[in-house]
Amino acid sequence: MSQRIKHIKQLHKPADRVARVIVRNIRKNMLKARRIWLNQAASPSGGQQDSEALHNFRVEIRRLRVWLQQTRDLIRTKTKARMQLKNWAQGSNAGRDLEVMLGLLQQANAEDNLDLPSNSLIEKDKDLIRLISDPALALKPRPRTSSCSRPRMQAQSTKCTPFSAWLADRLHDEREKTLPLLREKDETLHEARIHIKHMRYLIEPIALSELKSTQSALNQLKALQTTLGDLHDLFVLREKLPSLICGLLNERLTARLQQPSTLTDPLNGSQTDPKTGPSKRAIQQDFTAIRNQYTLYLGWQAKQYDHAIESWHTISEQASARLEMVLNDLIGELKNLSK
Repeated sequence: MSQRIKHIKQLHKPADRVARVIVRNIRKNMLKARRIWLNQAASPSGGQQDSEALHNFRVEIRRLRVWLQQTRDLIRTKTKARMQLKNWAQGSNAGRDLEVMLGLLQQANAEDNLDLPSNSLIEKDKDLIRLISDPALALKPRPRTSSCSRPRMQAQSTKCTPFSAWLADRLHDEREKTLPLLREKDETLHEARIHIKHMRYLIEPIALSELKSTQSALNQLKALQTTLGDLHDLFVLREKLPSLICGLLNERLTARLQQPSTLTDPLNGSQTDPKTGPSKRAIQQDFTAIRNQYTLYLGWQAKQYDHAIESWHTISEQASARLEMVLNDLIGELKNLSK
């Protein structure tokens, strides 16, 4: 069986057996995505670069972590492997956040003709170095002691939980957590998005099955994830922008101080005394330029966020109702298979 379940009969198999196969295949996909990203990190200027390599690696990490969390009642994995996976997820956060912020600032630059910072992904980041130096993940999922896949338990129990019933229960639980979060305050939308991703990752392995409701559910989940993801990216930009701008200021001042013997300042054309270094006026000009740039970016972010949150409020009730309907259809279809 591949990661994708293509036949309904596979949904009747014991839940732990199907879950172990899915987890093993997700691990393979995650390690493949990691190799692609590592190859690019090793030679950043060589060949054709995939701008989504780090993002794809992070998606596979999240997918695997979700399945390990959701199947903890079915399969066992090594604690060391789970901790390594958690470290990979946390270690790649800063790099991905920076990629997202620079993408948004490029958009701001194109729309409002702003001056884009020259900051790039810092290759010497300690967390990213750990991602590169860590060995491959050794997961080895095994059945729980009470698993129906064990011969002793099969002899004691005439009916083991089929994968379809197990998946229906998991989707029901995630649905009950998600819908209230979508209908509450704006502050709960990010948490709702996390549960939406959980449901998407749970459903994706059965996307090619003969169930009628899977594609509708996936389409709705993907649409909501994108909408709420755009909101979250703008929120992160507001939080991280000060540190990014400070880095730009430090870059400018460092460049100025490293060239004390230049009579004409390369940054703004002002005169520099080779004995005393840059003048107070030149440094003040740098601070003023960065402050103005920061103000412009904050204004752009506020405008974009207000527009995005207003658009969400316009569709939120309908989108929530649509999500509830398609999930109910899929859960009902899965439960009917186990009867």
